[in-house]
Amino acid sequence: MAERSLAPNPTCSGCQHRDGTIAQLQQQVADLQRQLDELRRQLDQSQQAGKRQAAPFRRTHHVENPKKPGRPKGHPRAMRPLPATEPDRIIPVPCSFCPDCQKPLINTVVHQQFQTDLPPVVPLVTRFDVHGGTCPCCRRYHQGRHPEMISDAIGAAANQLGPVVLTMAAELKHRLGVPYRKITDFFRTYFGLSISHATLVRAEQRLAAKAEPTFQLLQEALRACGVVHADETGWRIGRLNAWLWVFTSAKATIYAIRRSRGHEVPEEILGEDFDGILVVDGWSAYDVLDCRKGRCNGHILRRCRDLLEQEPSEADAALLRRLMAILRAGLALAKRYPELTAQEYERQWRAWEDAFDGWLLVKTKRAGAAVQRLRKHLLGHHDEFMRHLLVPGVPGTNDAAERMIRPSVIVRKVGGCNKTLRGALVHAVLASLMVSVRQNGKRFLELALALWRQTTLQALDWSGEPVPQAEAEVPFEPDLCRRGSEAVLAVASG
Repeated sequence: MAERSLAPNPTCSGCQHRDGTIAQLQQQVADLQRQLDELRRQLDQSQQAGKRQAAPFRRTHHVENPKKPGRPKGHPRAMRPLPATEPDRIIPVPCSFCPDCQKPLINTVVHQQFQTDLPPVVPLVTRFDVHGGTCPCCRRYHQGRHPEMISDAIGAAANQLGPVVLTMAAELKHRLGVPYRKITDFFRTYFGLSISHATLVRAEQRLAAKAEPTFQLLQEALRACGVVHADETGWRIGRLNAWLWVFTSAKATIYAIRRSRGHEVPEEILGEDFDGILVVDGWSAYDVLDCRKGRCNGHILRRCRDLLEQEPSEADAALLRRLMAILRAGLALAKRYPELTAQEYERQWRAWEDAFDGWLLVKTKRAGAAVQRLRKHLLGHHDEFMRHLLVPGVPGTNDAAERMIRPSVIVRKVGGCNKTLRGALVHAVLASLMVSVRQNGKRFLELALALWRQTTLQALDWSGEPVPQAEAEVPFEPDLCRRGSEAVLAVASG
């Protein structure tokens, strides 16, 4: 019997639609199966890695052809710069005979080797002879106060620690993440100071209370900035879950620890009148804010890389690689803004917008579920992902906030967050001031010394000088920021 011929392709529109739907569903099933296999593989790896002691700290991504360590051959030697001052000691190190042959050396030379070290640190003890007495008229007791004194306490509290010791301990704790018990051990080993860690806890609370007006002034300065970055990470207050927020600009940083991860936190910190640009990641709490926002393109690039690691279909992989190329081109174009004329820059960013819109509206209609979700997210925040091109000077990533939140992550890992709400508030105030001082090229010690020694609570500038009330709106150095298409002078710190 003759073999039956194959049935021709259906010409009915309903059948074609049915076959197309079946093919699309089959593709989605295949994509989901690949994702399921990848998740199972990752689960097995995580379960196995959890049994290894070094698993949480090992590197997961390895470079195939790493760069050879060290300087290349022929590179000029690099060394520490020689001391600018005369040495305090000169010690001759003779060598006149061969240690093996016992013969005198010839062609002798003298080399110089410098060694810079710390001398033995001896605590400086100061005794204040505080005079006091009772007024015969009002019958009130009065006593003197020296500018270097940080407290009027006498009697049982007459033996106190100085402001440098307390400031050093606070900065080690809140900026560098060293626990107080290790700090007291360090002071005992190198300085001969025997200190209880509870003493340092009470001292940081006093310093935070003295710094509250300056902290409020710093928050007002942040609200006047043209560009602010925001991010958040998990935190703990005792047994309760909380969140540590960071809001940072070029010269001001505010940390806030709250029980909420909602939009009310940035509204509280930035205020209702904030008219700058807020650069954020993809967290939905920022969507309801009324201010202009810029979205982080770096998060989308990482999301694309994660999707590529899940071995998607060839069509989805091509779409993801194309999107990554477009985003990278946009970031590179924003960096070239000072080099281009206004007309050339506008032409190039409009060409980039056409490529970006083409990826969103044309090439992703038959993509997998993960790519479709990514496309929907990009469509929902279309202008925000272009903000770094529309407003030159606005960064295209949220790296600034991530860099500023990293020290707090170290504090969380080493010190275990905060046990009390009061401790969380102290950390937020002191860490904000310490980081902001460094952003302005100053040392926190100068500000802290002025805070310790002031007799009335008032806001101070970075040099420790009081800020007059009439000048409270412009307390710090100005910085040039862009708002919209105009360059404006943002007061204070950013």
